[in-house]
Amino acid sequence: ELDAARIRELLAVFGMPQDIYAASTGSLARHLDADLAARLRQPPDADTLTAIDGALAWLREPSHRLLTLADPDYPPSLLALHDPPPMLYLNGRVELLRRPAIAVVGARSATAGGMDNARAFAHYLAQRGWCVVSGLASGIDAAAHEGALDAGPDAGGTIAVLGTGIDVVYPARNRALAHRTAAQGLLASEFPLGTRALPFFFPKRNRIVAALSRGVLVVEAARQSGSLITARLASEL
Repeated sequence: ELDAARIRELLAVFGMPQDIYAASTGSLARHLDADLAARLRQPPDADTLTAIDGALAWLREPSHRLLTLADPDYPPSLLALHDPPPMLYLNGRVELLRRPAIAVVGARSATAGGMDNARAFAHYLAQRGWCVVSGLASGIDAAAHEGALDAGPDAGGTIAVLGTGIDVVYPARNRALAHRTAAQGLLASEFPLGTRALPFFFPKRNRIVAALSRGVLVVEAARQSGSLITARLASEL
């Protein structure tokens, strides 16, 4: 399948998505293996058409939005990635993408003190206009979103970047928090609707958390953890 970096390459070479699909197999094969180039020349199958219809129905709902690389609202900071998400599914206040943002991340199995610290830092930062970005995971992530939301509707707000489709809440215990974030903040995902949680999706999510933010605050994390990977990605950006 096409990954985000390859999609960006094809867009740079051919132009808009419709130009990629209109290109000859030979032209595509200069940038892809022959099998994938041939598959791109085929019409979409029934499952793909069903997924497209589902996405269009989802987009008709209030506060739902789909951004592409060509959209003027697409966050410029994501373009610093070598593999920026070709599309972002959004649910909530899209204007939060234009606010200065800071990530607050940490352990899923956090201590009570860590949760209190994350909530307090996020509340303080949001009160001063910072949009708090995190990953809607249990523990520190959830506390950070809660702290930012508790700062009120006139504060900096919060963005939850998901490692699932935007219509799937993981973990399920954060369902109420996800609904509150959609109503008062912003949910974001690069994954197609219905995508379930898989371990390798979360590092992909973390690169978006890092790229959206001007800094990363880590509150409790193991030495080998996604939180420290997020911080390292941010330092590289």
